[in-house]
Amino acid sequence: MNIKAFSLNEIGGRKNVEDAIMPQKFAPQDAKIFVVCDGVGGSSFGEVASDIASKTFYETFKKETLAQDADFERLLHASLKQFQKKVADYIETNAGAAGTSTTLTLIVLQNNKAYIAWCGDSKIYQLRNGKPVYKSSDHSLVAELVAQGVITEAEAETHPQRNIITRSLNANTKPTDIDFKILTDIQNDDWFLLCTDGLMEQFTENLFAVVLNKYDAATNYSEVIEKICYGKTKDNYSMYLLHVEKVAAAASSKKIIVPILVVLLLAVGGWFAWSQLSKPKPVVEEVPVKKVDSLPSKDTVQSIMMKRPEEPKKDSAK
Repeated sequence: MNIKAFSLNEIGGRKNVEDAIMPQKFAPQDAKIFVVCDGVGGSSFGEVASDIASKTFYETFKKETLAQDADFERLLHASLKQFQKKVADYIETNAGAAGTSTTLTLIVLQNNKAYIAWCGDSKIYQLRNGKPVYKSSDHSLVAELVAQGVITEAEAETHPQRNIITRSLNANTKPTDIDFKILTDIQNDDWFLLCTDGLMEQFTENLFAVVLNKYDAATNYSEVIEKICYGKTKDNYSMYLLHVEKVAAAASSKKIIVPILVVLLLAVGGWFAWSQLSKPKPVVEEVPVKKVDSLPSKDTVQSIMMKRPEEPKKDSAK
């Protein structure tokens, strides 16, 4: 599929940038792999974890193609292992970074599918006509409270403990702590949004229909969303916003051709069976057999043989 990519990686109201995105700049010929991370911990080297995670996961997936869906989970585990090794190496010379961690959002667009993974409270959306058709579930305290019915989603947006997360990428993260999903229902003009929670301070879900309903090729959506957030967002705010320009024709036509072939085969098979059943059977005419009363007797046969003309004798004198 072809895509148009828009990105932000801004400091917001923070003193430093702990968010990280990869690639830092996307070109149409690049692999369609995007990572957005939000470093955790303020003074606990959060920017280190987000930088290592974004680059490690990006480079791991860039080196290989997803020949089958199972490859996605395998590469997730391989990326986590590499991330933890690099973090451990950094901590050896920087003891203060022992608690460094980061959130993760990842999307790989291959095989006309969206392979997504996340850990923490950074979000992944699939949008169609300005509305979410898929939304990742946060690994956060308020998300658990919403799931339990203790608070509403609206209350979660302003809850005093909304920044407390229950999972992140760190030296002790288990592979099962990373959630992943494969999205197969992708249509032209769909959007994918990967973003840190800072972006959602101002670019809330109720603005999706206003900004992302109808795509305008002349609009720079990075600038539009930057204007919404600039000067108002207290946290760093980062994103990758992807517009699906064209789903590969082979995939969309295959969905149509296969059912048509099945219908045609059934129709041909049914016609052939009907023609065989309705075809008149050939009439076989019986030929009468003349009845023989009895066979000739032995005497009769000998009598016939005696009446045969004798052959002339050869003249031995000649």
